[in-house]
Amino acid sequence: MVHKSWLLLPLTVLLMGCSAHKTTTAQTTSSTASEQDGKYNGVTLDVARRHYQVGTLQKFIQLVGDHNGRFIQLHLSDDRNFAIENDYVGQSLKNAQKVDGVWHNKKTHQFFYSKAEIKYLVNDAEQHHVTLIPEIDTPAHVTALVKLMKANGKAQLADQVSWYSKSYRDEIHLNQTGIDFTKKLDDEVGTLFAGQANPRFHLGGDEFSDKLTSNAAYVKYLNATSANVEKMGFTPEAWNDGFLNSSLSKLNKNIQVTYWNWTADQTGKLAAERHKYWASMPKLINRGSKVFNYNDYYLYFNLSKTNMSKKNVAYMIKDMKQYWKPTLWHNDVDTKLKSKRGIVGSSVSLWADSAGSVNDQQVYAASEQFIKTFLALAESR
Repeated sequence: MVHKSWLLLPLTVLLMGCSAHKTTTAQTTSSTASEQDGKYNGVTLDVARRHYQVGTLQKFIQLVGDHNGRFIQLHLSDDRNFAIENDYVGQSLKNAQKVDGVWHNKKTHQFFYSKAEIKYLVNDAEQHHVTLIPEIDTPAHVTALVKLMKANGKAQLADQVSWYSKSYRDEIHLNQTGIDFTKKLDDEVGTLFAGQANPRFHLGGDEFSDKLTSNAAYVKYLNATSANVEKMGFTPEAWNDGFLNSSLSKLNKNIQVTYWNWTADQTGKLAAERHKYWASMPKLINRGSKVFNYNDYYLYFNLSKTNMSKKNVAYMIKDMKQYWKPTLWHNDVDTKLKSKRGIVGSSVSLWADSAGSVNDQQVYAASEQFIKTFLALAESR
């Protein structure tokens, strides 16, 4: 996923940006919202590209629980790492060793969380009335998963289920072979997170190769994988990228859509095409879908020493307080809904694309007030 980097800008530029909010208001048909709309809020942590000690994750769990947050989404897989124990793809403790208290795969040398650690965190989260949501991102962002399988005796399986695209590198085939693979992968992950209050499973679905006008193969893939996690008792979630106007009626309505950007941060001609063919948040709500606001302009915190500076964090908080609402769903343009009808909740996301050498203590200290402010705003607005 492409993530916006916050940089502190000169005051004159900030004022220009603040006064230039567009007025292309998109609205739903309802003017009233139920008391529950917009109340299921939380935090997304990129634990695939940056390892957090179990104790640090417990601190985030307590922070979210203490400020009326309801969930933490664990982004467990990405192109750089597959960060959870999973026997099906060859990541087991038999093939691992602990380095400074952290499990590492002996072949790939990448860190991951053991099943025991995940179960411990799930139990801890329950004590704080917080749900841990696993995110296993497919069909794209699987380069690390493919490398993992090939390094651990699963090369034939990797070749059967994946292909290499120029745009997004390794991807899972959207055919029955790919579906069966993803279901087995998710089955093993799901057993670790099942039984929680309001259990959810995020299926990924961002930035993959697909056609703009029709996507029958992805519809079949997502419907099958979402039905699979539903059988385990989970509410399925997915990023909005694959929800095309042309195929909305064919997609499983039980999938709750985490909406991060209308164009996947593209500009120019491609952005214009995606505005035409990709479903907007109002369109999803009006067809009966439940959605989350993951607005990447205001709610993405891309970890780096620059972005984590006190001045920059203060600007991010000020900007969010001044402009963001759960009904503002796309970038900083005035794409506001009339109400929170259909919006389950919102999430801030701490992404580690460029985190570098920042440590747990630095990340927690830099993000704590940002998270507190967001949870208060999401609850009150």
